[in-house]
Amino acid sequence: MLQSEWLYLEGYLLTDDARVALIKDVITASKESGVKVELSTSDPFMAQIFTGNLRALIGNGVDLVFCIKDGALASIQIGPVDEACDGLKQSAKTFAVTNGAQDAIVFNGQGAVSVPGIPADVVDTNDAGDMCAGSFIMRRLRTVILKGAEALANKSAARVAPVWFEDCCVRA
Repeated sequence: MLQSEWLYLEGYLLTDDARVALIKDVITASKESGVKVELSTSDPFMAQIFTGNLRALIGNGVDLVFCIKDGALASIQIGPVDEACDGLKQSAKTFAVTNGAQDAIVFNGQGAVSVPGIPADVVDTNDAGDMCAGSFIMRRLRTVILKGAEALANKSAARVAPVWFEDCCVRA
């Protein structure tokens, strides 16, 4: 882990104080080894219930926050989405806020840009979110341009959203 370029953490890990303390230690060790840290807020309910834990980590060495719009709104507890993004700018070095078929917003530490969403006949958003996050990570590892990473993530999520998870497994 300490020889990695990036460490990816899921918000699902932040459900109790012991895990948060462990994650803080992991972040500290990662940062000391030059590893960048990305945190996904996971589902919006995680951001709503564990807002304090998310905020503590975002301001504690996290390099990139990845969240869906509702997760951003819940973690910052303000809205609409542009206000939530302004709030994220106060503590996150960089972030990507996805919004389904609507434009996503990425912030590279200096400025924010919109990335066009891709309309889809949505059947299952859970799988689309995972595909979006995975595609974003993969592309971000190959480029420093967050806008390009989010563009690929939007396309990938739009390809998965119209398909039930079980259908994906059967076809694979």
